[in-house]
Amino acid sequence: MKLVGVVAIVVLAHIVFTGARVTASLYALANNASTFTVGVLMALFALVPMLIAVRAGKWLDAVGPTRPLFLGGAMLLVGIALPAAFPYAVADIAPLLVGVALIGTGSMLIQITVQDMVGRAAPAHERTAAFSWLALGASISGFIGPVSVGLIIDYYGHRPAFALLGLVTAAMIALLAFQRRGFPGGHGAHAEISERPFFDLLRNRDVREILIATSLISMSWDLQTFMVPVHGTRAGLSASEIGVVLGSFAVATFAIRLAMPWLSRTWREWQVLTFTLFTGATAFILMPLFDTLAPLMACAALLGLGLGAAQPNVMSLLHGRSPQGRVGEALGLRTTIMNSSHVVLPLVFGAAGSVVGATAVFWLMATMLGGGGLFAKRRDRRAT
Repeated sequence: MKLVGVVAIVVLAHIVFTGARVTASLYALANNASTFTVGVLMALFALVPMLIAVRAGKWLDAVGPTRPLFLGGAMLLVGIALPAAFPYAVADIAPLLVGVALIGTGSMLIQITVQDMVGRAAPAHERTAAFSWLALGASISGFIGPVSVGLIIDYYGHRPAFALLGLVTAAMIALLAFQRRGFPGGHGAHAEISERPFFDLLRNRDVREILIATSLISMSWDLQTFMVPVHGTRAGLSASEIGVVLGSFAVATFAIRLAMPWLSRTWREWQVLTFTLFTGATAFILMPLFDTLAPLMACAALLGLGLGAAQPNVMSLLHGRSPQGRVGEALGLRTTIMNSSHVVLPLVFGAAGSVVGATAVFWLMATMLGGGGLFAKRRDRRAT
């Protein structure tokens, strides 16, 4: 299967996921939900993926991509349909809660499957570049999703925004059906691998260090997704303006990922991750100091330059350092750890934001990223 077909799947799936996250949070806020309730809602995007990602990765190793991709598409479609079909005024928040859990699970299945397909298809020396093109697709959708749903919410409402995302999901499923003959088979994972302890891969030092960096980057991504709508709403920005701020982040991730195939020939993976963590810390220090559109767009763009550089390098490291035949399992473990933070941190961010304010939350994350940057710098020196 050609890379362009995989990127098209990622673009459509990620439009749905990013659009659903923004629409769900703004829908709840528009119906007087508290910051903590929005935190619970965002956590549900990651709850089921947190519980099943490692097992899903083992399943992917065994059966190949076709069934995980179609199951993920079906979950996205049902998850989007629930809040579109049942108004908040009638059914309250229940359809939204169930819907986001399905959307998160479906997105997880599609994400780890596509990552495995790209890593298997690309030669080792081209792997970072291949993941850069895949990440570019996510950047495109990261811009289209928030901006488009923000505009639709302003002009038509929240349920029409969900309906549009349902159409995008249907288009993605049609694309999967068209391309399914080109999908590869499974790895043929051995039974003894399936019987290993749940976190067995953490005994591998290389994998463990990659996952530490991944966790900090994932936390940063979650923070901007969750707190920017909260901070923007309190600052008086409209839904479309909040979408533009989030879109600025996506444009910056696109720009840095477009340059990554060239940068990967100049900079080592851990050097790029050091840049990522220090840049993210700077952006989070600055962001709560502003409450108007242009400065917030600039802060979001700075954050995007940092975080956007991370994923291709993390994925290249993970595919290169994982034990043979266990890449799907490693991807599942990465997803479990990331989604554990997705579940816990929105609750923590929401509670902390209600008690101490958004500024303290942003600066706490900046401190953690600064420490992570020092860790990545030492790791790069050890590697050389």
